[in-house]
Amino acid sequence: MLNNVLRWLRGYVEFEGVSKCPERFLNLTVRRGIRLWDAYPTPNGVCGKLRLSDYRAIRPTARKCRIHLHITERRGLPFIAARYRKRKGLAVGAALGLALLLFLSQFVWTVEFSGQSSVSDAQLRVVLQQNGLYVGCCKGFLDVDKIKRQTLLQVEELGWMSVNLKGSRALVEVREKAQKPPVSTNSQPRNIKAACDGVITKLRVRRGTAKTLRGSGVRKGDLLVSGVRLTEQNTISYVCSDADVFADVYSDKELFIANKLDYYSLTENKSERRRLYFLHGSLPVSFVPTQYRYTAFTENRQGLLLNSVPLPVGLQTETAHELYGEQVKLSRDKAAEAAQNAFALYEVFEKGGSKIVKKQITVTPVQNGYRCISSYTFNENIAQTVDFNVEKE
Repeated sequence: MLNNVLRWLRGYVEFEGVSKCPERFLNLTVRRGIRLWDAYPTPNGVCGKLRLSDYRAIRPTARKCRIHLHITERRGLPFIAARYRKRKGLAVGAALGLALLLFLSQFVWTVEFSGQSSVSDAQLRVVLQQNGLYVGCCKGFLDVDKIKRQTLLQVEELGWMSVNLKGSRALVEVREKAQKPPVSTNSQPRNIKAACDGVITKLRVRRGTAKTLRGSGVRKGDLLVSGVRLTEQNTISYVCSDADVFADVYSDKELFIANKLDYYSLTENKSERRRLYFLHGSLPVSFVPTQYRYTAFTENRQGLLLNSVPLPVGLQTETAHELYGEQVKLSRDKAAEAAQNAFALYEVFEKGGSKIVKKQITVTPVQNGYRCISSYTFNENIAQTVDFNVEKE
């Protein structure tokens, strides 16, 4: 393979020699150290391949052997260069292309991550950009050791990190810290009190003395499980109480919904503006002025791929969608539906660990809107640990 590349760079010819006795010619070429390859006989003589310089040097030998040589094919870089020697623009373009390629190879085009599970790629990109590693940064100014130290200090979940630069790619490999199991300290005496009002439905005591029963009503701050325990020897010992106390808790959630809302809907009218982006810069390809009164924008990027590796160059399309705005009067049923959606968010994000036993929504018309109240019965763990001082007890 290497010999073929070298021969192509130096240039070689395929020739045909016409003679009734080509054996003498072949013997003389070998004796004079001329490299001839792929030789094979033909009805009129012999064919083969020679380097360009050897073909010029073998002509006296051919005349001596009375063999007529002529070139059938010219191959290699010298012949290609001679073919385009009058086209100076190609040489200048090739030189500029090579210079551009060398210049662009000094920048980071992609940053790839591996090894993380709880830390997202977006979080790592933000931290690495703050420390100097991002798409479009110059590789010559990167202090990899400093980037690793600063990133490990800023992202506490990471225990090890490696940054490898391969061509224009930055490969970031991380290992997260092993999570320490929670350590329970039982040296501090603790009681368990009610975090809110409720009716006890389940009591599971693992440590301590229960001070309430299932079905009992409790108020916020009442003692549920005591950390004072009487031993078999009729002595008092103090423990760190541990228990789950579930109770039905009653609560109301209120919100106001206006009876008139500004509603916007998409129309079929839209305009697109395209930009050619490269690294952190962009160049407008088309410009269409937006004349809509109300507009919603969407953005789409179509980047180039090289061997499945995304490149920081491509086409960015920004689409402006026309919105039609109108004021909508809200009926009581629509207000109830909107309240249902709002209360659903409250149940998921604020009461996600509680079970809904009962729920009732009432909608009352008031001035300029509706007063919506959702009455809940949640079943949740109301146990709250509270430290106490032995001397004071």
